Amino acid sequence: LDYPRILGIGTHGDGLNESEKQSVINQFDTLCSGNAYLELLNDIFIVDNTTAGRGMDGEDPGFERVRESILQFAKKLTVKTPVSWVLFRKIIQMFAKESKNVITFSEAKAIGVACKIKAEDISKVLAFYHDLGVILYYSHIRNLQDKVILSPRWFVESLGKVL
Repeated sequence: LDYPRILGIGTHGDGLNESEKQSVINQFDTLCSGNAYLELLNDIFIVDNTTAGRGMDGEDPGFERVRESILQFAKKLTVKTPVSWVLFRKIIQMFAKESKNVITFSEAKAIGVACKIKAEDISKVLAFYHDLGVILYYSHIRNLQDKVILSPRWFVESLGKVL
């Protein structure tokens, strides 16, 4: 997956001509140069916010460029997932709905194998769904290595009760 990107969107573009808009963009680039977050800045747009929502004929064309930029990034977020992984996710979600909030790694492995996932790939599947926020799986934390938390919300609420 690509890192999330930042779109800089300046408003009140109706008060600037194209040359002035470019000058503002250049000033912003100069102001931000050398900052680590500049790598996350995808593009800068200056739009006439008084025209938003008027449709293609009456709306600032900058809005269409903003939409297109968002759509292009969204296409990069699509990750092809094997059907067996999707089935695995559906099954663990069923367990979570039945208030089974935690299972062992061995149980997750058995579910995965039943879904036609290779046993050696189970850790990858768990890490994938952990990154998406579907489950919590901490293979690097000694006391949690053998646990798969099926309901991140339940886990956070439980920690809140302890604190």
